[in-house]
Amino acid sequence: MSSADTSLVLNAVIMAVTDDVPRLLMLEHHEHAPAHEGPALPFGPFEPDRHRTLEIALRGWIEEQTGLPVGYVEQLYTFGDRNRDPSERDGGPRVISVGYLALTREAPPSGDAEWRDAYDFLPWEDWRSGRPASVGAAILPALEHWAIGSADAAER
Repeated sequence: MSSADTSLVLNAVIMAVTDDVPRLLMLEHHEHAPAHEGPALPFGPFEPDRHRTLEIALRGWIEEQTGLPVGYVEQLYTFGDRNRDPSERDGGPRVISVGYLALTREAPPSGDAEWRDAYDFLPWEDWRSGRPASVGAAILPALEHWAIGSADAAER
């Protein structure tokens, strides 16, 4: 496989922790994203001729798309499964995505970036008013079903 058959993309989950709730910096529209509904994480392609390192590229994409610099940056995971990206199924290059966590202060962003409540995306994590309903209604039953399905007692 040649480099023309692959694309390396850098994705950022940008968080700010406030007094009330953790916040995520999202984009309403993204020039590199396929048509989809809902907000997108800031991301951009790694361009070896333009970017000396992955982290420098990521920081540049974040600042270009949101107007905000980030402080702490940590690489979390690399996603590279074949046909994970719909464009590859349509004959495009294989897309390898490197995911990062980045932290910054909650300041007004630029463009179409906006801060969103992290619990909008992860409601089962919001225990401020007690156990979330989704834990008892969906998560625990699914875990119990999975555990019962195992033939190995030690695994259960």
